[in-house]
Amino acid sequence: MKKELYLEIAPEVKSALENGRPVVALESTIISHGMPYPQNVQTARNVEEIIRAEGAVPATIAVIGGKMKVGLSPDEIEYLGKQGHKVTKASRRDLPILAAKGMDGATTVASTMIIAAMAGVKIFATGGIGGVHRGAETTMDISADLEELGRTDVMVVCAGAKSILDIGLTLEYLETKGVPVIGYGTDELPAFYCRESGFGVDYRIDTPEELAAAMKAKLDLGIHGGMLVGNPIPKEYAMSKGMADRAIDIAVKKAEENGIRGKELTPFLLTLVKEMTGGMSLDANIELVYNNARVAAKTAVALAALEAQDGAAETEDMDTLRAEIADDTAESISREMSAFRTEIEGIINQRMAAMPPVNPYMNPYMNPYQQVPYQQPAPNPYQQMPYQQPAPNPYQPNPYQAVPQPAPQPYVNPYKPVRPEPMAEPEPAPVPAPNPYKSVPDEEWVNPFAPKREKPAEAPAPVVAEEPESEEAPAVEEISVGGDAPVIAEPAEEVMEMVEEAVAEETAEEVPEEEVSEEAPAEEEAPAEEESEDTLTEYVPPVHEKKERKPDNMVKQEMDGEGMTSYDPEFYRKRAEERKQRIAEAAGEAKHVEEAKAAEPEYIDCKGPLEFTGEHPWAWKCTRCGQVFQKHEIPHKCIKTD
Repeated sequence: MKKELYLEIAPEVKSALENGRPVVALESTIISHGMPYPQNVQTARNVEEIIRAEGAVPATIAVIGGKMKVGLSPDEIEYLGKQGHKVTKASRRDLPILAAKGMDGATTVASTMIIAAMAGVKIFATGGIGGVHRGAETTMDISADLEELGRTDVMVVCAGAKSILDIGLTLEYLETKGVPVIGYGTDELPAFYCRESGFGVDYRIDTPEELAAAMKAKLDLGIHGGMLVGNPIPKEYAMSKGMADRAIDIAVKKAEENGIRGKELTPFLLTLVKEMTGGMSLDANIELVYNNARVAAKTAVALAALEAQDGAAETEDMDTLRAEIADDTAESISREMSAFRTEIEGIINQRMAAMPPVNPYMNPYMNPYQQVPYQQPAPNPYQQMPYQQPAPNPYQPNPYQAVPQPAPQPYVNPYKPVRPEPMAEPEPAPVPAPNPYKSVPDEEWVNPFAPKREKPAEAPAPVVAEEPESEEAPAVEEISVGGDAPVIAEPAEEVMEMVEEAVAEETAEEVPEEEVSEEAPAEEEAPAEEESEDTLTEYVPPVHEKKERKPDNMVKQEMDGEGMTSYDPEFYRKRAEERKQRIAEAAGEAKHVEEAKAAEPEYIDCKGPLEFTGEHPWAWKCTRCGQVFQKHEIPHKCIKTD
């Protein structure tokens, strides 16, 4: 098989599988088709955190881009949650097509079991399995989850079969396929939203260690097929069986009227049940998934511990076997070597007995059969004579002429004291260059890029001579009005006052009345001093006022009594009537509403004491009238009696 071409395992999951750490598989249909966004994404992340808290590694499985991924990243979970029903709901039959076309798919229980078995994951946690639908004797609508449980070696931890199914026929089908149905801490198979279904299980197991031992025994025996563990929803989140059955019956009837079947049937029924129960079924669905993930993680940890013990035992047995084989081999080799040594010694003794008398000139360390007495060898006539130095050639330089030696050096007395040379004066330390980045006070800073200008010399102040007081008339200036108008002779100060009054009147006429503010005129700003190019403008940041923000939800609600909040009985009575009317309309019983209202008895306020039944977080019972109702319906009414 070439499943590696289509199978992609996340690094965290792959490392855990290689090192024998516990891994729990999770489906992805609950993300895309089971819940609305963003509640589906948050639930998926919470499930993974619960599994990690128990010491196991989560592996959410889906098909993305044609790849069967074991272990999704947070971005991939976010993508599936946002796409929702746009992603294909992938079962066994859909996997080849999605892989060939490179499409996306959210895996169901059946396809998740297949991919988990390919990767080597043995424990799988989900909400509830599919099964035999109601009316399957005519429609043959049977989920592929049951077929996969009969052939794939994976343990499925769930809250039983979904309440919308025919649970009795589902158990019969599982028995035919040889799938053991185990109740975790219960003798009755759970019915998804409810803790009881009325149908018993094959076996009851109360601890994760026993579940792990049962799964290991099945794998060791080589019996193919899965195991189904029914883990009931916690009591505080369970729905009453009567309420769940009533809503499911109405939802099944509506599905038949609208002709909904196949893979679209289960999402339609769950959505309709959620609407009729006011969202109570969705809360129960989330809590049962959390509970199943917790039990599956504990079982995976126990199974990994059992497999590690078997691995250690097998290793110890192999070491013992190797030691025994080594001892037997060494003993047999020792016996063979002893026999071989005895045989060789006998052969040597026989040969030594057949040898001639010992020759004193023979080498005792050599083979006597190859030894010959030493004889002086005859001289070799072809042996080369010893080398003789040839006669020197007067016409050829002598290659062996001595090399000329250097001239002798004058004698130096090693014992004569040496006068130390005067020490050189140390060089002056280099003057460090000025730091261009050193901070300079603002009053000493000079802009290096400003043009250098010479400051003009200050002119001496003019000397004003005191004018003598005289009674002469003020000076008169001639002002030309323009055109051929005559020249007006007026005193300079009076003329300037007339001009200023005329300009003020013209400015007042141009400004519209709307822009004139009744507020007091602002104080005149002092004229800004002209800034020279060598000065800098100081920046003063604006001051923003910090406003106090008062939280909206800090007001404490007023209490009517100890342990009770304010209550409007008319508001909750109308809500109860609307809920009854909505269920009646969905069941097609709207025509009986008026008759039921006419036949209703007269109710009065009941002030009987209350007690908590413990079956539901909102289940309270009146000891006076015996009614069971939710906590938010306190106080309640009862039928008026004579």
